[in-house]
Amino acid sequence: MKVLKVMLCAAMLAGPAAAATRAPLNVVLISLNALRADHLAAYGYGKETAPNISRLASEGALFEHAAAQSHWTLSSLASLFTSKYVHSHGVYGRGQKLAPGETTLAAVLKEAGYRTAAFTGGLDMSGLYGLSKGFEVYFDDTGKKPMGSFKEIMPRALDWLAARRGEKFFLFLDSYDIHPPFDKPWPGGKEPGYSGSLKGKSLSYDFLRGFKDGTLRLTGEDLAYINSRYDAGITYSDGFVGGLLAKLDELGLSSSTVVILTSEHGEELGERGSFDRFGQGNLYEEAVRVPLVIRDPRTPGGARIAAQAQLIDLMPTVLDILGLKVPSGAQGASLLPLLSGAAGKDFNRYVYAEAGPGKWMIRSGGWKLICDSGKYSLFDLVNDKAEKRDLAAAKPDMVYSLAQKLVKWRRATRTGRSPDGARVELSPEMKRKLREAGYWRE
Repeated sequence: MKVLKVMLCAAMLAGPAAAATRAPLNVVLISLNALRADHLAAYGYGKETAPNISRLASEGALFEHAAAQSHWTLSSLASLFTSKYVHSHGVYGRGQKLAPGETTLAAVLKEAGYRTAAFTGGLDMSGLYGLSKGFEVYFDDTGKKPMGSFKEIMPRALDWLAARRGEKFFLFLDSYDIHPPFDKPWPGGKEPGYSGSLKGKSLSYDFLRGFKDGTLRLTGEDLAYINSRYDAGITYSDGFVGGLLAKLDELGLSSSTVVILTSEHGEELGERGSFDRFGQGNLYEEAVRVPLVIRDPRTPGGARIAAQAQLIDLMPTVLDILGLKVPSGAQGASLLPLLSGAAGKDFNRYVYAEAGPGKWMIRSGGWKLICDSGKYSLFDLVNDKAEKRDLAAAKPDMVYSLAQKLVKWRRATRTGRSPDGARVELSPEMKRKLREAGYWRE
């Protein structure tokens, strides 16, 4: 609260005159694919996997309870870019794309005179799904590889950034470095002392899928090794985040650039006898609770925001920060009142996520309800962070109350368009990449 009061005072002292002479703000949005919030020291993890993200959090505001709107990339990013829930934009599967009439964050910013570019790891971020709308540059070429890495993406992004000096811009970055097969270099070249059966193996989705069906048996030591391989991907990605922050400093852009860091979903690491986040339609916290840090150069850093946030809030937030009008169809809420300490106690009292037309989640006040084809599971996130104890039978009144909220939410946020959305035909090359990544089976 003390930090928020300081932020308010700083804003008041700046006054209209300072605002009038301030340079236009730029925006850099980083989404680190498959990054769980609970594997970051800034969120209480027991080791420092991402010192640059920790630095960013210390210089900005960290949202402790941010929710992705889906458990997988395409649906979630479609929600982030349009500020719409999945059932509203209709992109549930890889055979669908954003409808041409959808308004995206990049399109609004381009119309407002911003230079816009995205550098991504392709696959489920491919421009063929309509995610490229509004971007002057949309790099999603991974060559023969199924997924792209910051190793190829970031140099292109930094070159584009350097060329935009003196112009107002919106830059979006995303890579698959944290995502399976968990194959990034060990931090400092120091491999842990592990000699189990997984050593030297590619930890692809196809390989790890055997854990769920019983054909792959894993010990506690094996699971710890997989977690360490996952953490290595976080540290690897974090190095590129640090390079980006350094480039902003070098170009003199840090004082005029809002930096937002998040993820479109988390990852399943064997907690439920599985690594199949996508196949299971995982809506547990490991899949939908994501990090969210916003560094606005106009406000002091160090704030930790306890109120809930959603990825659909990012479009309204960015536009609010830049003083631009939020499209009437947006279903998220600007987080700017939280950054200034002006939000009421009921801000985002309920947040939602979806894993298909029949599987939804609602989270509120430490309680979480998952509805799967009419079957309800209830969890007390305060006393059962791992979501191991289903309290639906013991607390029917709570189930009923949250289920009613789910029904009202679905009715209130329907767009009237078919949930099939617009269709897209996947090319043989895209199917090959999806097979190689362990997603596609024919």
